[in-house]
Amino acid sequence: MLVPAALPAMAAASWNQHALFQDDHNLLERGDAARERTLDELRSLGVDVIKAQLNWADVAPRGRNRPAGFVAADPAQYPGWARYDALVRDAQARGMGVMLALSPPYPGWATARRGDRVGVDRPSPRAFGSFAEAAGRHFPTVDIWTIGNEPNHPGFLYPQATRRRVPFAPHRYRSLVREAVSGLGRSGHAGNTILFGELLPIGKSRYFRKNTIKPLRFLREFFCLDSSWHPFQGRAASLRGCQRYRPITGVTGFAYHPYTRPNGPRGREPSSDDATIRSYGRIARALDIARSKGRIDGPRLPIWNTEFGFQSNPPDRFQTRLSRIPAFMAESELWLSLRNDRVASFSQYTLTDTPVRRRGDVFGTWQGGLRFDDGRAKKGVYDGYRLPIFVRLLGPGAVEVWGAARPGGAGGVVQVQERRAGGEFSDLGAPLTVDNAQGYFSARFEISNAAQRRYRFVYDGQSSRAAEAATR
Repeated sequence: MLVPAALPAMAAASWNQHALFQDDHNLLERGDAARERTLDELRSLGVDVIKAQLNWADVAPRGRNRPAGFVAADPAQYPGWARYDALVRDAQARGMGVMLALSPPYPGWATARRGDRVGVDRPSPRAFGSFAEAAGRHFPTVDIWTIGNEPNHPGFLYPQATRRRVPFAPHRYRSLVREAVSGLGRSGHAGNTILFGELLPIGKSRYFRKNTIKPLRFLREFFCLDSSWHPFQGRAASLRGCQRYRPITGVTGFAYHPYTRPNGPRGREPSSDDATIRSYGRIARALDIARSKGRIDGPRLPIWNTEFGFQSNPPDRFQTRLSRIPAFMAESELWLSLRNDRVASFSQYTLTDTPVRRRGDVFGTWQGGLRFDDGRAKKGVYDGYRLPIFVRLLGPGAVEVWGAARPGGAGGVVQVQERRAGGEFSDLGAPLTVDNAQGYFSARFEISNAAQRRYRFVYDGQSSRAAEAATR
């Protein structure tokens, strides 16, 4: 990488940051041809880890009551593994890792409400641990696991608080995590990457049964710490089951969904207890405080971005304007994530938008894909993911360029270029050789009138988008 001696050294970066991708609709629900076609495309985009929601209710026996003689830790007694088997097999055959999220909905017979059709009402931690054991035994080649999905949302863990407005979900989730870690350990996966968290980044200000909980509040409660980060005492501890707190063990990382508002990664956080992708530091500090107080064992935890993206306008007029998304994606990945050596992954959710079931109905569907629901690539967005570029203005005569040559890898060669308004692109400095498997690179250049120029890079005969230098 080119770093002129006249310029200061760059910050440490997480050059081995994983490119993680999730699209359960294409990979699990549309059949063999769609799965294989999607995996081929994701591999061509440089993805190295596929995430899939392994929904307990989808693979378990159905019905209101637990089947007679059912042994929950025995994978042979679960009838619904087939589509997950195919995904694990085909992804690993293409050289990609697989992350399985042990997720709701939970079977109705494993929740407090008998026959619970939604499958989120006070799930049994002990039964969940047995399910984790069964999953571990069934998938011996999977070595990345994560526990739950957005447990600070009532649609995935209910209730969020008791009728007295005492938080409930963080404490039930803590029990679910303990049991899942134990189950994975019994199945031979104790040495794997095992994540917990999977939290939403923004929550409500007050505790109600159906309100989301802000992520920093959720973490404090999860670790049985009060608003001042001190252990709960007395009645507050007993209401939460925190009287005999035991440190969390066996987890190796924290999973997070650092979505932003539609105005992008520079938007102000709603409160000090919320944390979008611009506020990874808040999450890191929370984890470090908990560790310093003996609430979790082991070294400092890395933060895994396990679900992220920008919903687009069109088709949803209340979301991010399509033309702004490529720059938001690049800033999020290259400036806010890659530069942070605490961050282990950058995630894209999904490849294609969710089909809109009736005209104008976009509110209950997901519009954050790289393609529209009819398969058309979103202008600028698809290519912006494939070859992201972020340029930082260092002053009137210098810039810092960050990029990713997907599916580059060590030894790939990129050429940074620049042009003045109305002019042609010309090479800026010598070609750069990528020295990491993910294709990431960075360099600093001295150049006059830096703010009046646009920048791009060329890799393997293809060009990134043209980017302006941002002031950061």
